[in-house]
Amino acid sequence: MTTCVTTATLHSPVDAVRTDDGSLFDTDTYSRMKHGDAAAIDSLGAKLAAALVQQCPHLLTDAAIPTLPVAYLAVRPSCWFLADAVLSRVNAARAEQGLQPGRIVQVRKDSVTHTDYAASTQAEREAELARIGFSLAEPIDGTNCVVIDDVRVTGLAERTVLAALEAAAPATLVTAYVAVCSPELAASPHVESALNHATITSILQMVPAARAGRFHLTIRFLKRALASPELPEFVAEVPNALVREMYEGALATGPEFIAGYPDGFATLQAAIQREVAHV
Repeated sequence: MTTCVTTATLHSPVDAVRTDDGSLFDTDTYSRMKHGDAAAIDSLGAKLAAALVQQCPHLLTDAAIPTLPVAYLAVRPSCWFLADAVLSRVNAARAEQGLQPGRIVQVRKDSVTHTDYAASTQAEREAELARIGFSLAEPIDGTNCVVIDDVRVTGLAERTVLAALEAAAPATLVTAYVAVCSPELAASPHVESALNHATITSILQMVPAARAGRFHLTIRFLKRALASPELPEFVAEVPNALVREMYEGALATGPEFIAGYPDGFATLQAAIQREVAHV
């Protein structure tokens, strides 16, 4: 596993530089990051930002602003928060030089499936992505575009996002990852799922972070929570604001999404109704 920044073209991403200090990959922090732990996100974001600006110093000195496209529908993925952690550091350095800040740009997905993409085979991943439409929410022409993701396994998700940028004309384009799987690891269809659940094996493990206000709701966590028999206990233990955010996030993702989690959505709905009745 490596921290990696790569150059890319819209049709053919090519690895340019990889950095690896030889230490073991921090699966604990990675797993917590994937489940929305704010401290873990910031820690990995800081490392990725350092690698990015070392290899792409023009992001700090070029008048053209950085743009970071992230694919999602309503509830943000973990890589949105990772991109935000990177961008905050890039923008701080740009501000010192009087340069305009960069921004995250949405690549709109037209639906969210119920499957666990990380545990899917290559064929299942291809079929899932083929069913979803992607479109860039705003122009990125002339900007320094950085596609940030947490892990590169097969490169399929990367190619899908790059395809959504085909009509754009950024000045530069790079991709950046917390980790890149070796060919041996990438050959296993479940390696990403194993990384995601290396530490966090239960949604209840995120209760302390949620209570402490250092939790970001991600679409992966929402899907996992809605499918979990532990959801009633989780809902009873976390702040009402988070329960409402989960409920509203499910609604915003759409009726087809909700239909895939009837019991989980009913749990959230009942919690919201109890809150309203109590007030």
